[in-house]
Amino acid sequence: MNKGCVTIGVIAALVVGVPVLWSACDDDDDPDPVNGTTTYVNNHYIPGVGYYHAPFMAFFPVRFNDYTPGRGYYYGGDYHQSASAPTVTSSRPSADAVTRANTAYRATNPARRGGFGRVGSVFSSSGS
Repeated sequence: MNKGCVTIGVIAALVVGVPVLWSACDDDDDPDPVNGTTTYVNNHYIPGVGYYHAPFMAFFPVRFNDYTPGRGYYYGGDYHQSASAPTVTSSRPSADAVTRANTAYRATNPARRGGFGRVGSVFSSSGS
């Protein structure tokens, strides 16, 4: 094997590989979108998570009090015959709601996850 080709190959691997590994290990650019210290207003929307229902301290896929003919008004994870007149218009999500929301977000945004698993899956061959 030609030493010049090996040197060029090593340099190319360092130039291409190190930035890929660095960005894959850097989770700071992909923080969880929901935290328990933020106060969210009713119907606050986060893509990949849903709408915040302040009285229920959790996120749901449908806006609070959204009306669907034949089903009713949606709030708290279910449809009801009458609209809700909430006395709570903002709150902080429960710890369980934070975990569920961030898990849902990561499931709908897999390309944004960091770690070596992403790099390995891109370059791994099929078959073991």
